[in-house]
Amino acid sequence: MFHNNDDGVDWGGTTVVLVLVLVAAVLVLIVVSNADFGNRDRPTAPRTPGPCEPFCPAPRTP
Repeated sequence: MFHNNDDGVDWGGTTVVLVLVLVAAVLVLIVVSNADFGNRDRPTAPRTPGPCEPFCPAPRTP
């Protein structure tokens, strides 16, 4: 029943290609998420209104 492969599709090759595409996509996501685009003036997290306790950053001292 399950060994009838009359559709002509090589599912082993298709599976390998799909896995390679998924691995490439994950690698691209990792590289892009760790990329430094040189814009250090603007913080990555938006500021929220209100007090920041208990997560206030230490004040910067020159």
